[in-house]
Amino acid sequence: MDADAFADGDVDVDVVVVGGGPVGLFLAAELGLAGASAAVVEKTGLSARANSPALRGVTTRTMRTLALRGLERPVVRAAEQALRELIGTAAGLNPDRAPQDDVAGQVTSTRLGTGGGTKGHIGMVPLTDPAGEFPDVSLLPVPYAALREVFFERARGHGVRLVEGRTVVDVEPGPHGVTAYLDDGRAIRARYLVGADGGRSVVRRLAGFDFPGTDPTLLAVGGEDVTLLDPEKLPHGFTRTPHGALMINVVPGQLVAIEFDAPPADRLSVVTQEELQAALRRVSGTDVTVSRVRSPFRYSDNARQSSTYRRGRVLLAGDAAHVHSPFGGQGVNLGIQDAANLGWKLARVIRGSAPCELLDTYTAERHPVAARVLRNSRAQAALLRHGPQVDALRELFADLVELPQAKTMLIEMLHALDIVYDQGAPAAHPLVGTFAADLAFAGAGNDTCLADGRALLLDAVGSSALREAVAGREDVRWARGSRPDHSGPAALLVRPDGYVAWAGDPGDEQSSLYEALDHWFGPRAKQEVQTAVPVG
Repeated sequence: MDADAFADGDVDVDVVVVGGGPVGLFLAAELGLAGASAAVVEKTGLSARANSPALRGVTTRTMRTLALRGLERPVVRAAEQALRELIGTAAGLNPDRAPQDDVAGQVTSTRLGTGGGTKGHIGMVPLTDPAGEFPDVSLLPVPYAALREVFFERARGHGVRLVEGRTVVDVEPGPHGVTAYLDDGRAIRARYLVGADGGRSVVRRLAGFDFPGTDPTLLAVGGEDVTLLDPEKLPHGFTRTPHGALMINVVPGQLVAIEFDAPPADRLSVVTQEELQAALRRVSGTDVTVSRVRSPFRYSDNARQSSTYRRGRVLLAGDAAHVHSPFGGQGVNLGIQDAANLGWKLARVIRGSAPCELLDTYTAERHPVAARVLRNSRAQAALLRHGPQVDALRELFADLVELPQAKTMLIEMLHALDIVYDQGAPAAHPLVGTFAADLAFAGAGNDTCLADGRALLLDAVGSSALREAVAGREDVRWARGSRPDHSGPAALLVRPDGYVAWAGDPGDEQSSLYEALDHWFGPRAKQEVQTAVPVG
């Protein structure tokens, strides 16, 4: 069928999401929560739990986003279970530590795996917090498979259709819809299609997105759950050598050998035990022997980003939109935040409660965030190299990191805590564009009040004008709260993704609130033009 000929009766589903990793599944769940129908197409089995123990670092910003949807606890439970299972493996890679030592002690809270006061690293220069100035900041190690499983259950609970074991071989977009053709001859017709199918995205290529960036300068080969016959031959932790760098147990149970200016590997070939052993021997200068590896992998510092995340009715999210090295543990977080930003916007456009121009804010808000991650990941790759110049740079950088302002900046950057979305309104309140979950309104249940996927107008003064402003808007609800310290704005309009769309103090004109409501959620049906009313 010609996608240009779409009519209401020709649509199988509102959105086809290509890719069933954490990003695609979380996006599908967000769409379902907001009232849009979605189907996820994934080439592997979604319902079968993957057996890979590979860990992903989930940052503080992502954990707070998940908390808004009630998903924090299952993710933390998955992290706790994973680290318990890795205790023996981690100890096996470090002959100086007994199995019951510090890995077990890390399985206590959302600060799992932070090594006490460490909040992450930049180019393996640790960001420590000995004074406890960042008690709520943590990099939580969660198995990729477990993260996927949590989001899979969430998506299924919201009625998302799952198409397993199939790949998309063609995409036919048009002005009114998109048809996705599968490798078994079937076609799925949708209003929109989102490519969340990874760094080698088929959707990105078929839909004509560009992907400029920089080529690899390093090649890393590693494995999860690796057994060495002679672990004493490799230094524990992170070590730079004349031939590259080693990371042994930096991520519990994981072993990685990094070589610079190495010849490119066949990206599609399977990493063998022999390839991993050869890389370890070259980098370490020893004859270490690998007797078993459960989940071998390779990666590079290839860094690329599409100039736009939307072409008509086709959009990109996660690694399909941007790729970079895994240094700093930012990748999966960047993709989940893409999905959190896109899901509610796309659902409201589909339902007709917001204009399609709302989708332009997706690229406008998320592209700069990914560009900054690409920049810092390139810098981290440079800091890993060998040589007297890099040695001097690392020493200087390590000194700078200890400056309070520099450390704060780097920790907030790594955990995406400093993101402020540009609203294009110079006169807006300074809180507009910031993450609202950091601003506690007593009595409003701020950590869970966005669980239903709707926006929220938090009111600390009980204003009838504020309540009237959202009357008749099904996507926005009003809630009374209070500011015990009497600081900050009297009211906040919080988007479904947790970011502030409007903030006001007593005496502010309410016309700006109506403008924000119309911009993000569309004009209220048959809404009369009202005279500006002071808030409070």
